[in-house]
Amino acid sequence: MVVSYLGTKGGTGTTTLAVNGAADIRRLTRKPTVIVDLKTGPGDVSLFLGLRPRHSVLDAIDHLSWMDPGAVSKYVVHHECGLHVLAAGDEFGRPASRDVDGIEQMLRCLNALYDFVIVDIGSTLSTCGAMALQLSETVMLVANPDVPCLRNLQRLVDAVKLTGVGGDRLKIVLNRASEFGVLSTGQIERVLGLSIDYSVNSDYRTVASAVNSGVPVSALRGSAELHQQLDAIARSLSGVRTGRGRRDAGEHAEDEASGVAARHQL
Repeated sequence: MVVSYLGTKGGTGTTTLAVNGAADIRRLTRKPTVIVDLKTGPGDVSLFLGLRPRHSVLDAIDHLSWMDPGAVSKYVVHHECGLHVLAAGDEFGRPASRDVDGIEQMLRCLNALYDFVIVDIGSTLSTCGAMALQLSETVMLVANPDVPCLRNLQRLVDAVKLTGVGGDRLKIVLNRASEFGVLSTGQIERVLGLSIDYSVNSDYRTVASAVNSGVPVSALRGSAELHQQLDAIARSLSGVRTGRGRRDAGEHAEDEASGVAARHQL
């Protein structure tokens, strides 16, 4: 499963949601999960997780043409929470239009190796980002409850649909929903004519502490409400349910391990 995160503008918290979504999916399912930083130029995914990767997306796409595609796993770095990371390159201007084929091949390789591939596209809908959207089962559009973000959200929905992504694959995430307090979720939905699928409250202290510690929010004590909201998004994306008489996917992952171990030797 490929899930892409795309922000309506810079600073909406797209990377925060992508990183924590990936980490929580890994925590809940115990299945191989990788997050790909697809932003043009230096990205922040590895920084948010306190990692210093030796390789990047650019290394992967530059060598896939002559390598065994399965060897793409050598370019990822492992976080202690179990999440794998394919970092953005340091070269400004890449990945670019000429890299679209390489990005497609790379994402297809990762999708064959991992149960979940999370893509942080950033806030710019590039040609490579459009390719990632086309390969995604779910596209998470991240916005804040302020006028510039909401105006861009309307335009972004139309732009994403033009790439060939159906409206049924789009999910809207209202991040920092409690920060401004000017418009309620219901009012925003009426004004935009769009449904808000997920809301995440503002908790700068917890998020900043997680980034400074290089761990996902779930690894820290913080706002119970923030934990529940992030957990709910990950459960929805991964299909993990809770309730009386049910077990989380993480609890029965060992039962399935023998059947999938060979495929996921990374």
